[in-house]
Amino acid sequence: GDDGPKEAGVQHINKHGKEHFEGVLRCAWTEAKGRILLATRNYAPGEVILAESPLHIVQEDEKSAGFRRLKKICKDYEDDFDYEPLWYWCAVQSLTAEQLQGAKVEGCTGASEETQFNLKLLHHEKVREPSAAARILVREMVPRADPVLLERLIQIWVLNCFEYSDNPQGYSTYFFSSFMSHSCWPNAVWHYDGRDHVLRCRREIKIGHEVCISYLPESGLLQSAPARRMELHETKQFWCDCPLCAPGVDDNSRGLKCPNCEEGCVFAFTPAAGPAESGAALLASHLVGAKCPNCGWTVTEEESQKLAALEKKLQDLLDRYGRSEVQTLKRLQQDESFVNQYFSQHVLADLAWEQFGSHYASKSRVDDTRRLLKHRVEFHQAAYPGLSGAHAWSLEALGDCASKGAGKGPSEKDLEAARRSYSEALEILRPMFGNEHEYVTEVEGKLSALK
Repeated sequence: GDDGPKEAGVQHINKHGKEHFEGVLRCAWTEAKGRILLATRNYAPGEVILAESPLHIVQEDEKSAGFRRLKKICKDYEDDFDYEPLWYWCAVQSLTAEQLQGAKVEGCTGASEETQFNLKLLHHEKVREPSAAARILVREMVPRADPVLLERLIQIWVLNCFEYSDNPQGYSTYFFSSFMSHSCWPNAVWHYDGRDHVLRCRREIKIGHEVCISYLPESGLLQSAPARRMELHETKQFWCDCPLCAPGVDDNSRGLKCPNCEEGCVFAFTPAAGPAESGAALLASHLVGAKCPNCGWTVTEEESQKLAALEKKLQDLLDRYGRSEVQTLKRLQQDESFVNQYFSQHVLADLAWEQFGSHYASKSRVDDTRRLLKHRVEFHQAAYPGLSGAHAWSLEALGDCASKGAGKGPSEKDLEAARRSYSEALEILRPMFGNEHEYVTEVEGKLSALK
C-alpha cells in the first residue's frame, strides 16, 4: 500500500535493491516526501549499509568533437544557457543510440536504454516545456531527440549528480542511493571507495526507520538554520523541515551571550516552515522570546534588535576580512575581543575564529592560533549532536598546531595534547569513513609519527 503512483517506480526500485543489495533498504512512497528508503534491519554507527557502483559517469572530453561543439554552442547562445557546458553534455550523453541517430557531430556515445530508464526515475520536477537551451541543442546537435526529454535529463543531472573527478571534470549519478532524503541530522553518511558510493551508518538506525544523508557538506551542517534551508532551496529546490530545521526549535549554530547575566547563551529559534521570504537572513524576530537557561532572562523585541545588530556587525567584520589580505595584530586582538564578548555558540564566530587563526598563523603566533582552534573544536562539538567531519578536521588541525609547539619546538605536554586531538579525531573519522579511507590513514600517520 506504500508503492505510490506507478510512475514513481517504487516496485522497480525495490526489485533493483533486492537484486543488487539483498534488500537491505526498502523504497516506500509518502505523500509528504515522495520516495524514501527504509532500513530492513538495525544498523550500528560505522556499519556499511551498501556499496553502489555508478549508474552513469560523464566527463569533459576535449578530444570529442561533440563536446567541443557543445561548448561552442553554449558560448554562442550564452544568454540561453544557465549552466556550465558539462551539465548539458551529461544530458546529451544520456540519450540512447536511437535518439542519437542523425547526430550532426561525432563523439556522442550516449547511454543504454536501461540506464536512461533508471535515470528518468531520479528526482526532478515534471517538465512540460523544454528550455531554450534544450531546443538549441536538439536543433544544432541531436535533431532526432525529443527536446522535452533532453530538458528532463538536464534537470535530472543538476538535481542528482555527484562530483566524480576534477581533471577532467566529471559527474556521476547513482541509482539506489539517489532515493535517500536529506536531513541536517542524518543517520547515514556516504563516501567514495574508488568509483563506488559507500553508505555507512552515522548514528543508530532501527528497522523501519528512514535512512537519510546530508545534501550539504560537513561544514554546511554547522550553518544557521536560515542559511542551511536557503542553500538547499537554491541547490535542490526544497525547503528543509528536518528535526533541526523544524520551526521554533533552538538553532544550535546561532547562540549569543545573554546580555543580562553575560554567562548564559540565548539561542535564536529556527524560522517558520515553508518558503523563507527573507532568504538566509538572520532576523531579529527569530530571537524574540529566547530564554537564557542560566538566569531565566527572556529576549524582548527591543533586545532582539540589538542582538541582531551584533550579528550584522560580525557579518560585516567577516566581509572585511574576506576583502583584505593583511590584518595588524592590534586589529586582530580587537576583533577577537568583540567576538568573545558577545558570541558564545555561533557559526559566524566560528568563521571569524577561522579567519583570525589564519592571520595569527601567518604571524607565527602559535599560542594564539591554538587558542582559536580550541574555540572551534568546542563550537563544532556543541553545535552538532553527533559524528561530524567538521569536528574531526578541527581536532586534526588542533593536533597539527600542538605538534609544532612554540618557540624551540613542541614540549612533551604539546605532543601529548597532539596525540589526544588526533585520537579524538579518529574516533569520529573511522565510523564515518572506514579504516582504509585517506581521511583516517592520514591522521593515523600523524599519530604514529608522534609515538
